[in-house]
Amino acid sequence: MRRILPVLVLFAVAACGLPETRWEKEGADEKLTAGDLTYCRKAARDEAFRVDPFGTYSPYYGFRRWALFNDNRQITESQLTDFCMRNKGYQLVTVTPPQATPPTAPTTEK
Repeated sequence: MRRILPVLVLFAVAACGLPETRWEKEGADEKLTAGDLTYCRKAARDEAFRVDPFGTYSPYYGFRRWALFNDNRQITESQLTDFCMRNKGYQLVTVTPPQATPPTAPTTEK
């Protein structure tokens, strides 16, 4: 547990620094975007499984590692999802959080 905790803290801190992104397309509402993203993810998952059905199996790591962490397939799925969404006319944009305006001090007039 002592070895895992610093790694988990590191990942949590790193994840906080990632900018939030979303797919946008002119004239598309949230429902259409969600439907297109679902379609693209399913198509990408199916294609990635066809390309790499068994993953990268290594006897050194054994079956457990192979079954849980198939990095090649996950990378392929991500790339195919991006490709599909871009072909549908979407762009991946970074969401900027609204700037909070600092409170102003109340003025007292006499």
